[in-house]
Amino acid sequence: MKTIDLSGKWDVVSSCKQYSWVSDVPGSVLYDMDKSGSMGEGGAFYRNNNRKAPELMDRDYIFRKTFELSNEFFEQYDKSSSRIVLEADGLDTLTEIKVNEVLVAKTKNMHRSYSFDIAELLIPGGNSIEITFLNSLEYIKREHARRPLMAEDPEGITTIPGFYTIRKSHCSYGWDWGPQIPDAGIWRAIRIVRYDDCRFNDLRITQSHFSDHVVLDLSAETEHWGEKEFHIIGTVTSPSGHEIPFSFSAAENTKIRIDKPQLWWPNGMGEQYLYIVLADMTADGVVSGTVEKNIGLRTLTIARKPDEWGETFHFEVNGIPLFARGANYIPEDIYLNRMNEERTERLLGDCSEANFNCIRVWGGGVFPDDYFYDLCDRYGLIVWQDMMFACAIYDMLSDEFTENISEEIRDNLKRIRHHASLGLICGNNEMEWFFVDYDTFPQTKENEFEYIKQYHMVIPEIHKEICPEIFYWSSSPSSGGYFEEPNSPDKGDCHFWEVWHGNKDLSEYKNHYFRFMSEFGFESLPSIKTIESFTSEDDRNIFSPVMEEHQKRVGGNPKIVSYLSKYFRYPKDLDSLSYVSQLSQSDAIRIGVEHWRRNRGRCMGSIYWQLNDNWPVASWSSIDYYGRWKALHYGVKRAYDNILLSIDGVGRQAVIHLSNESNKLTRGTLSVRLISLDGTVLNEQSLTVECQSWSSAVMYTFDLKDGISPESAVLSAVYQCEERTYESAHFFEIYKYFDLKKPEITFVFKNWGDERSELTLSCDKPAIYVELDLMEGDCVFSDNYFHLFPGDEKKIQIRHLGNSPESYESFRIRSLVDSY
Repeated sequence: MKTIDLSGKWDVVSSCKQYSWVSDVPGSVLYDMDKSGSMGEGGAFYRNNNRKAPELMDRDYIFRKTFELSNEFFEQYDKSSSRIVLEADGLDTLTEIKVNEVLVAKTKNMHRSYSFDIAELLIPGGNSIEITFLNSLEYIKREHARRPLMAEDPEGITTIPGFYTIRKSHCSYGWDWGPQIPDAGIWRAIRIVRYDDCRFNDLRITQSHFSDHVVLDLSAETEHWGEKEFHIIGTVTSPSGHEIPFSFSAAENTKIRIDKPQLWWPNGMGEQYLYIVLADMTADGVVSGTVEKNIGLRTLTIARKPDEWGETFHFEVNGIPLFARGANYIPEDIYLNRMNEERTERLLGDCSEANFNCIRVWGGGVFPDDYFYDLCDRYGLIVWQDMMFACAIYDMLSDEFTENISEEIRDNLKRIRHHASLGLICGNNEMEWFFVDYDTFPQTKENEFEYIKQYHMVIPEIHKEICPEIFYWSSSPSSGGYFEEPNSPDKGDCHFWEVWHGNKDLSEYKNHYFRFMSEFGFESLPSIKTIESFTSEDDRNIFSPVMEEHQKRVGGNPKIVSYLSKYFRYPKDLDSLSYVSQLSQSDAIRIGVEHWRRNRGRCMGSIYWQLNDNWPVASWSSIDYYGRWKALHYGVKRAYDNILLSIDGVGRQAVIHLSNESNKLTRGTLSVRLISLDGTVLNEQSLTVECQSWSSAVMYTFDLKDGISPESAVLSAVYQCEERTYESAHFFEIYKYFDLKKPEITFVFKNWGDERSELTLSCDKPAIYVELDLMEGDCVFSDNYFHLFPGDEKKIQIRHLGNSPESYESFRIRSLVDSY
């Protein structure tokens, strides 16, 4: 096998000849134009500059490259037993490909990888390749007019109409959290490869689990063109380094027994042990291809069984029911080529640090790169993988479209099926629900047929062919498909938006139990540092045009303020408004998560919307575009911990619960204090409590005595077990009615500047929602947006990021009373 890498420098020119430059591939048109200043001073993120993208993309762009092929590349080439192909892992999206001025292919799918035979077109010496990226805006306008189908945002308020007609990242045409960036380009690797005699495409690995061993079934997926007989020779290497050799004919398969297997577990349940499977395809002692995979030994499925509430829906890992804790993942950047392994590892590492064990890849973006799944394997994050279909009906009457998406699904399921983290394959986002419950999505028999064909025939047949061992779910939310109560609280998974879109109070979460909550969310502003990155000083008003431009949900900023006003006093400035909006967001998600964890067994999953942003924006994310943790991410770190101490209050009564997602009983001391606003302890109790593994139970009930007004004191609960402390607090009245006193918070740093330094805090009066931050630079604290009470000493570990300053002079600490 010989490979010519075609990445690097390409010449690019627009069809109108107005724009031309030299591009780095992988790359994209808008990424390059942004760097050159064509998106405006400050780039696409600054002020309203993102609006320029659609006009810039309303034309074709041609990428050209010349390359040399040596005589050696063609030596002993025999067309009967060799192949020379152009391999493209990602072309966005509508292309015409020419090699040496001869048309090779046309493509229509950014989610696919392509391979084209070009042997007859190449010559020793100089060669050329030209890829024309056709105007996708013109295409979707034409296709939408030809056959308009029902889709989200039909008026085109935030999304360009017709996004569903093309196999391209839907959110590149805008979404209610992202700008319209309908980019184009070679976004993944591209190369020319010569294969002699064979091509080793994949090694399929399936597992059979027994009480004391696991059996791997290995089969090679190959192409070969000559007379040679090929064998697969390799090893399975255990986490401890023990090697098990294997050898079998490429036309057959083999079974490998692994005794005393080291099992893979999700985060919080055990270790993420991975085995290395290395296989060479050989003939006559010559290696013609190699495949290497990391696999985890585990059983992983969704358990659906009748019970007293309806039907269960939960992940079951190695026989143990799991309460899923995670968030919805969207593309990390408007420019896909700017995403990389280091950046994704930081994001997924932040998920692991916040006690996630699950992540849902939302269906309106792209299939992530291989390293995303490798990282999920390593961090123990179960992947709920949507296929890339969201909020629209698709033209399944077209044979061409059906074949196109079929190849897309085959490509990607083959690529990711071996991963230990892959737990569920989902057909689409929200379409079954839209059919049944949304008046704006009128049903027709033709559309129903297309839906059933796509999600109950075409995709399941491919799934059965490629990876039947992975659980398939036709839609999210769903109760099992075929339009039967798709958002039922009694079976399947649910999306719940009555809080936020429906304007219901935060307490509305506690009126619903659900079996698995796969989408719910609440918006906030990003930090003031992020706001300053995209605004001028005159823009820094929540209702300014620029602030509303960086809020893609229509009416989103007024709703942030409306919800905030229900519970908090109005903040004194934009900086404080950002801070309090994040408290509001964190409280909302916390209330839902704590309620569902208290009802473990009935509800078995919480996946909130959304984890991340693809640009700096006011949104539902818990981590903003620049990787800054919002209050929500710190909040879910507490709410997603294996041990959760939570308080459910009604009126003057507060019920204290422990939830235990660990594999052993927890026993410790529960301390309960009622503390007045001047710091006086009005009531104090201490008792020994315990909670069984995989359970939730009431530990203590506190009644506020007559004569104590609800807004005059705070209930603090602390659970101490072994070396860990868990905290919770309850307010008998909403925050804005508390006459908080300004606390004096003292703090001492230790080892500032080390990779991890420490901060110790104490106070003289209750400090509510203490925020720690650096005004210059960034870091992650072991806890933040917490309550601090007199007599307590809190130690915080600090993880410094790359731009953290040398001193702590820019360190800022504030609490809720400082916001008004």
